[in-house]
Amino acid sequence: MKQSDAEHIGTALANAGFNFAATLPATQIHTLQAWLATSPKFTSVPVTNEGEGVAICAGAWLAGKMPVIVLETSGILVSTYALMRCHATFGIPILMLSTYRGGLGDQEWYAVHTGAVLPRLLESLRIPCKVVQSVDDVAATFVDARRTMDASLHPVSIVMDVRLTDRE
Repeated sequence: MKQSDAEHIGTALANAGFNFAATLPATQIHTLQAWLATSPKFTSVPVTNEGEGVAICAGAWLAGKMPVIVLETSGILVSTYALMRCHATFGIPILMLSTYRGGLGDQEWYAVHTGAVLPRLLESLRIPCKVVQSVDDVAATFVDARRTMDASLHPVSIVMDVRLTDRE
């Protein structure tokens, strides 16, 4: 991801009211994670696994923050128990901003199956999802996600297509 894209995405998150970020190192989105870690607009917490990040975001929301977790596609699969236990059960919203490894056009053979199950997994968890392909679409998408989160008190997933995350 280009530095200018990371700054645009981070600013769009802040403008939509997000102010807390949990991150787990990920090559495709490292520049965004680094931007969030240094931005005065965010409290940023590095985590050791995705389930932990989701749980920390639940605590942040209970403390008055608006959380986003920035993670890889596989991280959504790893965090499903915490999402259901914390967020769905108790009505705690979180934005999951992830890569889309294995999505249409991705060249990484190891990710094909992860990308193939992601849409149905999110659907089965009743988590609304939108795939964004352009940095120009993120600002309006984050505002819509925030509105949905506020109304439903439920997680929302925004998946960044490989066209966005693999740009350098």
